[in-house]
Amino acid sequence: MRIKPENLPLIHRYAAHGRIVVFDTETTGMTNDDEICQIAAVEYEHGRECRNMAEYLTPTCPMNPYAEQAHGLSLDFLRQNGIPPAIGLDRFLAFLGGDVLLVAHNLRFDMRMLNNACVHYGIEHDGAAIETCDTLALARLAMPDLDCYTLGNLVETLGVEGANSHDALDDAYACAGVFFKLIESLKKGSVNDGSSQ
Repeated sequence: MRIKPENLPLIHRYAAHGRIVVFDTETTGMTNDDEICQIAAVEYEHGRECRNMAEYLTPTCPMNPYAEQAHGLSLDFLRQNGIPPAIGLDRFLAFLGGDVLLVAHNLRFDMRMLNNACVHYGIEHDGAAIETCDTLALARLAMPDLDCYTLGNLVETLGVEGANSHDALDDAYACAGVFFKLIESLKKGSVNDGSSQ
């Protein structure tokens, strides 16, 4: 879903009365040849947290050293603690279910990695059929004058609990906090853009 003012009522309805899954991935790198090495999600119904999930996946490709520096997940750790990617993806998609608004920060990247992984492992998943919301785009709409739209900066600017730690579950919770804060602020017609701090 494109983040436009006319789409906000649907997002508001999901936030208040529907089902939302906020997710995040950590990956071996940024290219199409890279793979998901951690996937996590938090489910909300009627604005209240219901459950969460997180899985380490054992990648079949090298780990980019810059990616490892960011999230701290080594191939050795993932070989010891990870599960086969196809199993992890199936678990995530079962968790996701249907009739849901799927939320992520910089959603395009996470969806690209998810869709690539599903194609690679022959898992049926129609990402285009799912309603989505990108908190990056939502923040740009709500706070057009903000200098930096990273998840970490939004957490700090909006006074959201949590941290952008580059652990997928931590970041899913941080993203959820940003999402609900932005939605509430947009309803009231005012968002703290950090200019008064």
